[in-house]
Amino acid sequence: MNTPAHMALGLAVLGRRARAGEVAAILAGGLLPDAFLFAEHFLRGNAGLIVLADAFNSVFLYAAAALVAWQAGPRWLLLLSLAALLHIAFDLPLHAGDAHRHFWPLDWRFESPVSFWDEAHHGRVFGTLEGLLFAACIVVIWRRSGQWWTRALTVAFAAVYGMAFVHFIGHAFADQHWAVW
Repeated sequence: MNTPAHMALGLAVLGRRARAGEVAAILAGGLLPDAFLFAEHFLRGNAGLIVLADAFNSVFLYAAAALVAWQAGPRWLLLLSLAALLHIAFDLPLHAGDAHRHFWPLDWRFESPVSFWDEAHHGRVFGTLEGLLFAACIVVIWRRSGQWWTRALTVAFAAVYGMAFVHFIGHAFADQHWAVW
């Protein structure tokens, strides 16, 4: 899934009673598994970033953080960890040849038969389903938002994702494949 979809899913699932700082933690949890992947994409060949990308996609890292936060830590750490685990749970079945090391430090990747972007692995179908899931999450977030500024942020967030989705659709038809974001 695209990063904004992970962030919206985390907020829709975990954000019902979240305060402002906790909302930021949920959004960060939706972003963190992809953060070092973005950095590695722009700074190709940096071995340190590859290790960080693997570590920040690790079920073990976030499960340990969630357990510590659940027992004795702050609520924001629990929400961040749960949002990251939700991100990983939806990434795991949607990455074929570009699978992440979700079980780092183990050197193993689950390569799914389906992909959210790769047409050779049903990317058009699963990319469209991702778009529908994102739209449903935006509706949930909107309905929960009572203040004008939170609704304005929701609209802005949806617009950013919408532009990315249109960009992918355009590339899919122009290039006959889906590009990774």
